[in-house]
Parts: sequence; C-alpha cells; structure tokens
Amino acid sequence: MNKKEALIKVHGYISSDGMMYTWKSKDIHGKRLRIRKRLRIRFYNQEEVLINDFIKTVQKIYSPKKKYITYRPKRNELEVRGQIICKALLSLGSVNTKNWEMPKNLTQKQKSIWIRAFADCDGTVGNYNYHRYVAIDSININGLKQISGTLGDFKIPNRIYQIEYKGYTSYRLKISGKASLIKYKKLIGFNHPKKQAKLNMAIKSYKQNILKTIF
Repeated sequence: MNKKEALIKVHGYISSDGMMYTWKSKDIHGKRLRIRKRLRIRFYNQEEVLINDFIKTVQKIYSPKKKYITYRPKRNELEVRGQIICKALLSLGSVNTKNWEMPKNLTQKQKSIWIRAFADCDGTVGNYNYHRYVAIDSININGLKQISGTLGDFKIPNRIYQIEYKGYTSYRLKISGKASLIKYKKLIGFNHPKKQAKLNMAIKSYKQNILKTIF
C-alpha cells in the first residue's frame, strides 16, 4: 500500500468512527506568547485488529519513529497529532460525521480501500434465517448516496432505507442476495475479522442448488 492509498484508508476510518478537531497551542515567540490553532484526529474502535491497522496505516504516511500517536486503551481511542496529515485528509473531502464525503477521482482499487475502511466501522453483516445482508449505517444521506453510486460502478445492487427511531433520523444502505454478497466480498470485503467471518457464513448458508439428472 502506497502513501496515497494509506491516506485514503485513514480518511475512510475517520469519516466513520473518528473526528477531527482543533486545539490551541501556546508557546513563547521572542518575548510574546503565541497562540496557534492546531489540528488533530481521533479514531475510536474496540476491535484490536482495526486499532493496529490504523496505527500501521498512519505510520505509512509518516515515519514510524515519530511519537505523534497516542493510544488510550480504556477509552478505545487513538489520537494523531500532525498538521500535515490533517490537511491532507481535508484535501480529500470532509470527515465530519454529518457531512463526510468520499474522495473524488479515485481508482477502483482506491474506492474499494475507502469503502472497506468505512464499512469496517459503520458496517454490519446480517444472517438471520432467510435474511442475509451487508449494511452500512450513517446519518449522512448524501455520503451514503456516494457509496451507493460507487457500489453501482462495481455492479453491486444496493438500496438506501430511512430509519426513524426515538425522534432521530438515520439511513441504512443494504446489500442483499447471494450474488451481490459474493461480489461485495470479492471486490471490497472487510478488514474486521468478525465481520468478514460473518459474511463468509452468510454466503455459505445459502442452499446449494442440486441438479438431478434423470436417466
């Protein structure tokens, strides 16, 4: 994975399970107190595989020797300090929860990397009796429409549903059907081990058609 692909993956992670914020840095410049705004990003996740993957991915953008990553296990939180990476992420598009956007002008491989990272956090796999699906949830309908269109480019059928719960509105993009799930697994899949395993089980749970030959 090159630096551009690593940056795209981090963008997907932060858009789904992270945030970017500013803080004020104070230092003495000459005889004056200088206050400057700095950018930082945070990533939240309970899955150890994703935590380690996020760290390794960020280290592909920066030198792994620099101490700019802080991990707080009790809060399942990773914090990355660095103006360069924050500005590079913003150049790809917003990462705000309400209006994140997929980066534009990506190759098919880069699109797959971004969606996989996003779905690792905000995606689910359902396998209940005859109901098998991959779903991606968000409050950002415009962002989900971008994912939907990209999945369409991959020839993966999908639909977006509106969900009303306790006065709040959110949206769910859903992929269902054996052929569609197989294609999703092949072209995108999950880094999240439990979700990938559940997707494999959902696909295997479809009954195989048995052809009987009459002689």
